[in-house]
Amino acid sequence: MPVVVGLAESQRIRIQIVKDLPQFMGLGPYKAGTAVQLPVYTALRLVEIGAAKIDESSLLRPQEVAGLKFVEEREQLPAKLPEDFYARLRATVAQLKKDGDSKALSALISAARDLLIRRVEKMARLLAASPELIDDEDFQGRLAPEERALAAALHGEVKALLGEILSP
Repeated sequence: MPVVVGLAESQRIRIQIVKDLPQFMGLGPYKAGTAVQLPVYTALRLVEIGAAKIDESSLLRPQEVAGLKFVEEREQLPAKLPEDFYARLRATVAQLKKDGDSKALSALISAARDLLIRRVEKMARLLAASPELIDDEDFQGRLAPEERALAAALHGEVKALLGEILSP
């Protein structure tokens, strides 16, 4: 599993337990009605089996993604994303699929894809032009944890490519 995916899986989202659950995988036990924050992978599995539901506070509103996309288009550096952005995005996609809201799901995926493409392009361009940005606190602080892992990988690959091409 790529490091970036592993990071995304470890981010936590808030869920409501709807059935009493025994202790499992070092978690719990949980009583029905309890609100807990669990890694997104575990939380979504509990939702999938009907033992929990995603708390509204863990879901992204379409306006949030559109707003981030708007800011991203106007800033030179990547716009600051919440640390849990990708976990919340994943939870929202899962919830929209479960609800069968294909119109909202399609709009969210399209906006999120546009945002992600802009951010990856921006990271690659900035790191190719200024490799020292990888150590810049402001630059790193603007990235979600998954993006910091991606930036580190991009930095290494771009540096190696430029070194190979430009070395005599």
